[in-house]
Amino acid sequence: MEQPYTIILAPNPSLMTGPGTNTILLGNQASSAIVIDPAIDDAAYLEAILQEGERRGGIGRILITHGHHDHMDGAAALRGRTGAPIYAFSRQGVPIADEEIADGTTFPAGNDTLRAIHTPGHRFDHHCYLLEQQHTLFAGDIVAGAGTVVIIPPEGDMQEYLDTLKRLQTIDIAEIVPAHGPIITEPRAKLEEYIAHRMEREPTAWSASSRSYRPWRCCLLAQPFARWCSASTPM
Repeated sequence: MEQPYTIILAPNPSLMTGPGTNTILLGNQASSAIVIDPAIDDAAYLEAILQEGERRGGIGRILITHGHHDHMDGAAALRGRTGAPIYAFSRQGVPIADEEIADGTTFPAGNDTLRAIHTPGHRFDHHCYLLEQQHTLFAGDIVAGAGTVVIIPPEGDMQEYLDTLKRLQTIDIAEIVPAHGPIITEPRAKLEEYIAHRMEREPTAWSASSRSYRPWRCCLLAQPFARWCSASTPM
C-alpha cells in the first residue's frame, strides 16, 4: 500500500531550521501530486521533488504554509519546471502566490482530502494542512519536532499563537509532521506541552523576541532544539 505522503528534507540546515525544512509530497495518479513548502532553489533537491511528484501523478499544486524564506524559496523554480500554481493564505504574506486560499479550503490528495487550516501566531499568514482521513497534520512552524517555536512580533502574535494551539486541540490529529524536526506521534501531549510552556514563559518570550526581531528570520527555536540540531546535523 502506497504511503500517503513522502518527506524530502531540504538541504538548508541551520540553528533556525534544524537539519532542514521537511518538504511534503502527497497525492497519486488520480489526483496528481501536491507539494508543501518547497524550501530552496537547489538543483538536486528540486530534482528529487520532481521525481517523487512524477511517481505520484505529476505535480499539480504547490502549497505554502507561510511566507518565511525557508518554506517558499524553491516554489517559483518548481512552478517554472511544472506549471503548477502556488497557493498560500495571502499574497501579502507570499507575493509569488497565484491563488489565495481561505481557512477550510480543500484539495483532493489521492484517496484522501487535504484541508487548509488558518493558524496565525507564528506568522499572520500561517496555514496548517490536515490530511483528513489519515488525521495527519502538516504543521509548518506551529510546532517543531523538538524544542519550541519562538514568536517574533510584529509578524507573530503570542495571543493568536495560543488561540491556534487551542484550536488544534479540538481537531482529531493522529500525528503531526512539522516543518522542522521529527514526526510527532503524540500530538495531544505536544500541544499541551506547548501551551503550558507559553503560559509559564510568556513574559520572557516577549522580551527575548522583541530584542532579536529580524524581518527575514524563519523559525527560531529554543535551546533544546538547537542542541538536537547540533547532534543531528553533519558538520
